[in-house]
Amino acid sequence: MKPQDFAQKEPVFDVFDYFEGSSRAWGIFEDRFGKLRRQFTVDITGTVTDGVLTLQEDFLYDDGETDRRVWVITKLADHTYEGRADDVIGTAIGSQYGNALNWTYDMDLKVGDGTWRVSFNDWMFLQPDGVLVNRARVKKWGLEIGEVTLFFRKPQHVAQAAE
Repeated sequence: MKPQDFAQKEPVFDVFDYFEGSSRAWGIFEDRFGKLRRQFTVDITGTVTDGVLTLQEDFLYDDGETDRRVWVITKLADHTYEGRADDVIGTAIGSQYGNALNWTYDMDLKVGDGTWRVSFNDWMFLQPDGVLVNRARVKKWGLEIGEVTLFFRKPQHVAQAAE
């Protein structure tokens, strides 16, 4: 699967437009055996300044743990993005076509009292009514250790759907 496969799919996913303002996500992490390991919500605030999208993600896990990640995302070309965050190693590279965005990046993931260096292959698919589906395969040393699934929703789309 490659991002170009989705070039004709709608609605078109405009990353900056979708994430500017407030959004919320609900997610789970399953290990490689399909066992549910974590559940969480994410409150996201996005601002666009001088062509740069800054995303503040505030995580609340089902065990009460909280975390914050701040992404700084730049559009490099028509279909290409780069993103940086404190726990991302180097730069995340994104490719967007049609309703899909594919991010690939390495991250120091918090696990217990330490961190694991893992790789993400992250796919986002915009659906009608402002729903964004996100699936990320997570690997360590080239072996899949789990999968993250998230569903994003923008408040203004909820209000529009109710009208």
